[in-house]
Amino acid sequence: MTNETTANAVPMPHFPPRYTPFRLAIAVVLLGIYWWSIVGAEFSPVELAKGLPKVWETLVLMFPPSIEGYKNLWVPFWETLYIGILATFLGSLISIPVGFLASHNMSPWYIYHPVRMVLNIFRGVSEIIWALFFVVAVGLGPMPGVIALTIFSVGMLSKLLSEAVEASDIGMLEAMTATGASRWKVFFYGAMPEVFPLYISYTLYYWDHNTRQATVLGFVGAGGLGVTLLWNMSMYEFEQATTVVIIIVCMITVIDRLCLKLREAIQ
Repeated sequence: MTNETTANAVPMPHFPPRYTPFRLAIAVVLLGIYWWSIVGAEFSPVELAKGLPKVWETLVLMFPPSIEGYKNLWVPFWETLYIGILATFLGSLISIPVGFLASHNMSPWYIYHPVRMVLNIFRGVSEIIWALFFVVAVGLGPMPGVIALTIFSVGMLSKLLSEAVEASDIGMLEAMTATGASRWKVFFYGAMPEVFPLYISYTLYYWDHNTRQATVLGFVGAGGLGVTLLWNMSMYEFEQATTVVIIIVCMITVIDRLCLKLREAIQ
């Protein structure tokens, strides 16, 4: 009876030892990388602790918010919205054909690789750098911000769209190709309907992103509330700067809630 019970017993799973030389070596390497980064970045908790009183002093100066000159905020407020909406619209529109060209299951290698390299450049260069280029080219105002954010959005949305297309149902795409459908028809009638909810979700996320970045681009003269915020901070008008920050936060919150509702509607 004892032998039968032993034979029918479920064998215990074998777990590898938790601390192996290989795992310990990886942990040491990671700790070394973290320490190297801390030293290279000159990150010092002591210096941070010393600077906290100055941060508190600045925060005290920023409250209560001032509504003095609030009428002057309407134009930069609308500029920020315009930049975010237009850059997202243009970027999402251009990303459809570019995403097709950047998909390895849709494009031949001699098109796929150059397009991927261009997208790496679009994403690798920060929006602020693009904005600086176009401020020099077309002057101050919201237009450089729109162009800069459109370029960056094309780089990101095209990459995300192409990866979604590459992960789509291969069998259906091959079946359409076997019937003689062109690559464009396979893309639009086969892949796009499958990845369309993801594409819309990515686009809505970049509307939120572009609106936030439109504020940052104002620091280099690309229009929007960022110009006003930079001016208030440089002139030590901290109460007015707080008002601008509150407006930005409220704007982003409304856009975030709206995007959430739109995503729920398409799912």
